[in-house]
Amino acid sequence: MPYVSPEEALNLPALDLEAVAWEMGPPPWRKALIGTAATRWVLLHWPAGFRTVPHLHPRAEETFFVLRGRAHFRFGGEDQDRVVGPGTLLVAPRGQLHAIGVPGPEPLLLLASVAPNEDAPDETIEYPAAPGVAL
Repeated sequence: MPYVSPEEALNLPALDLEAVAWEMGPPPWRKALIGTAATRWVLLHWPAGFRTVPHLHPRAEETFFVLRGRAHFRFGGEDQDRVVGPGTLLVAPRGQLHAIGVPGPEPLLLLASVAPNEDAPDETIEYPAAPGVAL
């Protein structure tokens, strides 16, 4: 999840996530909610079948909260696979390779946070051909 500048984020004291999702419409989309030096929060809406590229954050933790739909998370190798639904909170510690897929049939609405919110060229390292990690 790329750096979120303070200018591109809503940075409001309170947000109704369902209202934001309704306003954004059908997936796929990404809405920057908070962007500060300490953290970034993004609301993601992905269709069934969507997959992220396996990646890691060398100096940051990434947390996820599933709001709607189901998600297939892979942390490290296949032995750390999880298929989860609404109400699930997950974390990828700094430096841990992770990937997310949407098994469907419904879209996934996901709240994600990365801390700290760095604007560095190596903040996110992608591994498009990582064996045993692609979903």
